Amino acid sequence: PKQPFFLLRHGQSAQLNVIFKPTLAQRLEGRIVLLVGDTCMTLIELVGEGHKDEFTLDGLKEDIQERNAKSSLRKDIIDAVRVNHIEFGHCPVGKRCRRTFTVTNHTLTQVMRFEWEADAPFQFSPKAGHLHPGCAKGITVILKADVPATFRRHLVKCKVTKINFELPRRKVLDWDDQMCIVTWKDTTWKDPAARWPKKEKVVEPVLEPAHTVVEESSQEAEVYLSAVVAYTQFKLSTTTVEFSDTLPFQTRTATFRLCNTGKIALEYFWEEAGDSEAVKRTALTR
Repeated sequence: PKQPFFLLRHGQSAQLNVIFKPTLAQRLEGRIVLLVGDTCMTLIELVGEGHKDEFTLDGLKEDIQERNAKSSLRKDIIDAVRVNHIEFGHCPVGKRCRRTFTVTNHTLTQVMRFEWEADAPFQFSPKAGHLHPGCAKGITVILKADVPATFRRHLVKCKVTKINFELPRRKVLDWDDQMCIVTWKDTTWKDPAARWPKKEKVVEPVLEPAHTVVEESSQEAEVYLSAVVAYTQFKLSTTTVEFSDTLPFQTRTATFRLCNTGKIALEYFWEEAGDSEAVKRTALTR
């Protein structure tokens, strides 16, 4: 409600929104007094903490399980709820499922290096890279499992360090392990019928710029991954559809049911079997 007072009739309820927008990195406390009539008073305590991280993970969802586990509020302690959870949902076995988010360097002068400590079946791309001051980079997480599996808050850590380049920073380009250089080189083999030597495509990774790590600058970022990998399952009400005799240019319709009996979404399409052929009948007239 926009007004500081409201009337609730029997059986009615009201929702109150409390907005916290800190301007400084500090802990803040407040109170709301709820008066019911002239006698009953309820005191609601508000505790918030503004923070400013140099390296952040953006575009992720709040970890509801952690929020519920830390819902008890003590007078002198506040537990910040981390927004670092990726929910893949239900994924088919053998199929690549993708989720994306971004990492951001909020410093004004310091270059940061990150590297994900991920193992199969999760793959981070890029896995390692540099973040120049004030820059962000998109990260893609790919899940591909060849067997059914369930992942509940699978922890993946990211090692973050501050680095200094050996060359002036303005001369160093952005880098991550997915960058590559494509060149075409002449091969030793030559087709007698060709006028020019055959070209071969060569893909080489871009080397990481030389740098040194700033002492005592190492930190860790954490992300939790949840997913259920399962086989697709379905059931047909019939495997044979028989149409009664149909005259030329006449249309008949048959109906059957396709039911998804598995845990994941069923993607399907129909195609005519390669060995199918029309059955010819001899027409008799009298």
